[in-house]
Amino acid sequence: MRFLLPQGIGDSIWGMTKVQSIAKKLGDGKVHVALNTSGVDHKEGRAVEFIGRFGFVSSVSQYQISSILKPGHPTDEEGHYRYIDSGPDNLPGIDYTLIPNTPLERGLRLETWLPEFETNWKIMEDYQFKKWELDQAEELEKEIGPYCVFFLGALLSNTGDGHNRGPLWKPEDWAELGRRITQELRLKVVVVGAPYDLSYWIGQVYPLVREQHWVPFIGNVEISETLAYVKRARFVVSFQSGIGIVAEYLGVPTAIFWRPKGDSISPSIYLSFEEEMRNAWVPPAMLREDKHLGLIYGRHDVSYVFQAMRNRNWSQR
Repeated sequence: MRFLLPQGIGDSIWGMTKVQSIAKKLGDGKVHVALNTSGVDHKEGRAVEFIGRFGFVSSVSQYQISSILKPGHPTDEEGHYRYIDSGPDNLPGIDYTLIPNTPLERGLRLETWLPEFETNWKIMEDYQFKKWELDQAEELEKEIGPYCVFFLGALLSNTGDGHNRGPLWKPEDWAELGRRITQELRLKVVVVGAPYDLSYWIGQVYPLVREQHWVPFIGNVEISETLAYVKRARFVVSFQSGIGIVAEYLGVPTAIFWRPKGDSISPSIYLSFEEEMRNAWVPPAMLREDKHLGLIYGRHDVSYVFQAMRNRNWSQR
């Protein structure tokens, strides 16, 4: 079966939790994944390599479509995106469309979406890391000692258009959190990201943490190597993104931020997700074991984040 999934790493992993069950029930068990693209932005292909690493995926490609939103205004009166429907449809060459964002942005648990199909919470067990990627992460830990991972996000997402628009969480907050982690928990900070995350790191965060000696892997490390570093980390602190989401499916304790309901993510349209979304996609085991910390920008400050992680003993493996 050929599935259409959203292009983002976090968005696509949510859809991937259902594809095996659907393919077995409705098809021949084989999974071919197409990720939507408008063909305009090079960032739209960032999940192709990621999805291709799953052992059960027969092929992965990009699917040209102008938008995965319904015609008309992009959002409804609640500020939720108006996505096209999930299910079998008439898109050429597609057998089943999966848009998990629709229920999640409304705060509904992932397993309640298409409940007739099993949710594979252990999806990352099928992810095929290369030996050298895992070896690199092991060598890093031997070199610098135990570490945590920060994902800061891009400049625009932290200033003008994104979950941290404002910003509500400032570069000074990253610096102070890093200082407390390095001094009180005795962990190094490894910071990761894509090339388009460099400007925020170089221009706004690095000047404040120069003396903390963070270890940067931004712009020169592919996604699977990045995830190998994440997999070995004691914990992750992340802007709302695929890095933080996948970390939880890897079983790594993770603190991840969302924007408060009613405060638009976008300056140009009213776009706002239910706050329950911060927990709605999290594997039940991560919730039971206190390995998930769903945060709200402007509500949870540095002291809250640090104390919550320390109380949960995240610095210990």
